[in-house]
Amino acid sequence: MSDVQIKEKPDLSELQMSEDAYKPRRARRLSWFFVLILGPAAAAYYFLPLTLLAPQVEITQARILTTTQASTVLTASGYTYARGRASVGAKIIGRIEELLVDEGDSVQAGDIIASLDSEDLKANLRLAEASLAEASARLADSEREFLRQSRLIDEQLTSQALYDAAITQRDVAVAQLGTAQARVDAALSHLDYTIIRAPISGVVIERNIEVGEMVAPGGFATQQSTGYLVRLADPSSLEIEADINESYIARLRIGQPATIRVDAVPDFEYSGKLRQIVPTADRQRAVVQVKVSLDNWDRRLVPDMSSTVVFLEEDTGESALPKSPKVLVPSEAIQYQNDFAYVFRVQNEQLLRTRITLGPESEGFVEVLDGLSGGETIVRRDVNLLENGSRVRVLGR
Repeated sequence: MSDVQIKEKPDLSELQMSEDAYKPRRARRLSWFFVLILGPAAAAYYFLPLTLLAPQVEITQARILTTTQASTVLTASGYTYARGRASVGAKIIGRIEELLVDEGDSVQAGDIIASLDSEDLKANLRLAEASLAEASARLADSEREFLRQSRLIDEQLTSQALYDAAITQRDVAVAQLGTAQARVDAALSHLDYTIIRAPISGVVIERNIEVGEMVAPGGFATQQSTGYLVRLADPSSLEIEADINESYIARLRIGQPATIRVDAVPDFEYSGKLRQIVPTADRQRAVVQVKVSLDNWDRRLVPDMSSTVVFLEEDTGESALPKSPKVLVPSEAIQYQNDFAYVFRVQNEQLLRTRITLGPESEGFVEVLDGLSGGETIVRRDVNLLENGSRVRVLGR
């Protein structure tokens, strides 16, 4: 017998999974299949028809009408504008030697704003004053000669011609003195032109020049043809300029009350009156400019701030305005049942019938005295076909 031994093959029967053991695992896989796939499909099959069958509704909000809106005639946009304003320029050509104000500074009428180089004008003044002194001396001499000739003519010791010449010489000296005095006055006036003063009290809202630059009447050189050194505005004279469509201008009257909202002061409401309707229209824009005075101006306002003007009905005062805002709903949003009035509020696409107390009706809207506070989402129309608690689909969503 051969020495080679034949090894026996290993028994692998124990590693095989029996068919009975495989069946529970396959059952678990089928269970997950039903949960992940068939479960959502079944839920969609059950609930989707309910959503599609829900009625569509058009919604709106309960409108809040403020005290001002209750008597509003017209609303317009405008800007603050200083009625008292001045553009300050120079009367003569000169170089800025001193500038005493900056933008935002307050000045009083007569305060010095700037001064020009004045050496040449001072020299002219000295020359004019010297001429005045010379004319005064000449007049004094002619007066003495006239008095001497007057005594001699009385004593018949001089001729009539010499006496008349003395009179003429005195008259000429008087005229020359007047001319010299006028030259002094002119020199003083020109010298005063080098001192530029504020013509009105107000605030400097623009400065257009610096020390050392040249200025001139009418504006050239570094003034860039503006013609002014600084611009002043009187804040206390602020009013509102607004443009009104010419189709609506007939609604307004001089003295008509208005409320003003300024964008820069959002937490405050100003009051005023229509002061002027400018008697001309802008042909291209088809608007007419109006000016509204302010009754309660304060220092928070400056020129050229954007604002909104609300014109109120004439003779509207604080006592005539309603004490609290009104809540309005469309008349077609109201359901009447058993002598009571209801609206349908929409919350999470579900209807909630709410009982309300009605007030007066105007232009398709009814005032709600009780039941709503304003801003609630309600069904706008076709409310008689709806039921409390039912689900709805909002139109447009």
